[in-house]
Amino acid sequence: MTESEAEYDSHRVLQLLKFMRSIRCKTLHPRDFIEKYQLTQAQLAELLGVSIQLVKTWFGREEPRQPEQKYLDRLAEIDALLEIKKVIDEKIPPHLQALFNFNQKSNS
Repeated sequence: MTESEAEYDSHRVLQLLKFMRSIRCKTLHPRDFIEKYQLTQAQLAELLGVSIQLVKTWFGREEPRQPEQKYLDRLAEIDALLEIKKVIDEKIPPHLQALFNFNQKSNS
């Protein structure tokens, strides 16, 4: 066993797997999503592939419109993927990170 393998934290990997199973369980309202990721309404519209006018209806001061479930599901999926990427970037041992970065090496 190498030193990097000795540092391998199986508990963290189990947490990641549990998190991956709950991807669709954590719903964020678009307001919470743009706050969490510091986006503008225009950037959110681009991310979801919808018009800025539709996004603005979700943020109206008077009677904001509730987003359709398909948009909430998409935001939950994007949020989960970004959280997984954060775990990979910060927590996964270097020898496992190399597996996720194989495209970068093959493009160089």
